Amino acid sequence: MARKHTFPYQPSGKSTFLRPFIPLTLRYKDKTVKTLALVDSGADYCMFDGGLADILDIDLTKLEKIESVGVGGTAVGYVVHIEIGVEGEFFATPAVFSLEFSPDDFGGLAGQLGFFDTFTIEFSRANKTVVLK
Repeated sequence: MARKHTFPYQPSGKSTFLRPFIPLTLRYKDKTVKTLALVDSGADYCMFDGGLADILDIDLTKLEKIESVGVGGTAVGYVVHIEIGVEGEFFATPAVFSLEFSPDDFGGLAGQLGFFDTFTIEFSRANKTVVLK
C-alpha cells in the first residue's frame, strides 16, 4: 500500500463510544460489496458477516470450516481467499465468513492475518482517528 489512509472514529449502535470503523470493499472474482469494518487488533482473522458471502456469490459449503473464538463466544466460519480494498487499493488475503457473525451496524472485523500484515496501524483515541500506512 503506497498511500496513507486516515479515518475518523465512528459511533456504533447505541454506544456513546466512538470506534475505529473503516469502509472496505470486498472483492471476489468479478463481484464487489462495500462494508464497514472494525479495525480490531484482537481479531486473528478478517471476519465478515456470512450474508456478504451471498452477495459475492461465495458458496460457503465448499470451503474449509474453522471455529473462531472471541469475546462474543465461538462462531463457525469458512475461509476464502478474497481481495480487500481500502480507498481503491486492493490486497489479497484469506478471510473468514460466518453466518453466526452478524453485527447489526457493521459488516466485519479487520484483523491480524492479512490486514495488520499489510498496514502499519496507528490508533489515536485523543484525535479519534485511525491511520493506515
